[in-house]
Parts: sequence; structure tokens; C-alpha cells
Amino acid sequence: MDYSTGVDMIAVCNADGSFQPLRFRFDDGAETQRVRVLEILSCKEVRYVNVEAYEYVCRALVGDQEQVLRIRYGIRAHRWSLFQSEFH
Repeated sequence: MDYSTGVDMIAVCNADGSFQPLRFRFDDGAETQRVRVLEILSCKEVRYVNVEAYEYVCRALVGDQEQVLRIRYGIRAHRWSLFQSEFH
């Protein structure tokens, strides 16, 4: 089951209006995790029950561990989220 947590994101807004996530942080309940995005593997626009978002699959560095993470940017909410089912 997917569930998400909000993140504080640093991203670049390119001249064509697209976003490029660079790094973010989130609270995992025990401490604040800092994540550096190494590579964007895919980006697609998704729609779920009247929610429009851009979904990114990224190769990222969490502490000293490299992982593949799925993050979303909610277009109407202007909010970034990390999907915890992908975070280990």
C-alpha cells in the first residue's frame, strides 16, 4: 500500500516550465532525512480521482545509501510528496 509524506523540496523550474527536483528533506519519525537527487529516471503526468500530479522516479542518495525513490508534485496543491512504499 502506498502512503506519502510531505517533503521540503529544492527544485529548478526550467525555462519550458518543467521541474527538476534537486534535493529534499523529510521527517521519518525518528529524525530528519536529507536526500540528494542523483538522476531522474522517469517523469510522467498522472491523474488519480481528480488529482493531477507529476510523478518522478529518481535515483537518490539518502544519507550514504543510494536508493530509487518515487516523488510527486501535486499541480493544484503545489505540494511535493515522497511515497513511503519506495523508501527503505
